[in-house]
Amino acid sequence: MRIYKNPIWRWTTILLYPAIIFIFQSWGPILDSWTIPILFAAIFCFLWSDVKDMLASTILTWVVAIPIWWDFVERPKPSFGAEHFAAHLWLIILVYIAFVFIPQLMILVTRLRVMDYYWK
Repeated sequence: MRIYKNPIWRWTTILLYPAIIFIFQSWGPILDSWTIPILFAAIFCFLWSDVKDMLASTILTWVVAIPIWWDFVERPKPSFGAEHFAAHLWLIILVYIAFVFIPQLMILVTRLRVMDYYWK
């Protein structure tokens, strides 16, 4: 499909994912639910045009969005959110890989294979 080959579309989805993750992390107490972030993560599996785009978006999330959230949202608060995040970062990364990254990768690869099968 042409939409997946359009560079504007590709960069929009690559940059939108970290922005949405930042918003969900910033407004976490307002949402009080995991349903909406899980739904957005699943939707992005259908928006990425390639595994490289997903990896670029994930790297942007971990390198840019999460440190910005930690520095500007969590650290100034009197709560211990920033300390808990820093202390348990290794566990957060393992849980992220097991429950977010691998399922997203599987959904994306399956979608790409189905698209290749039907559109070639």
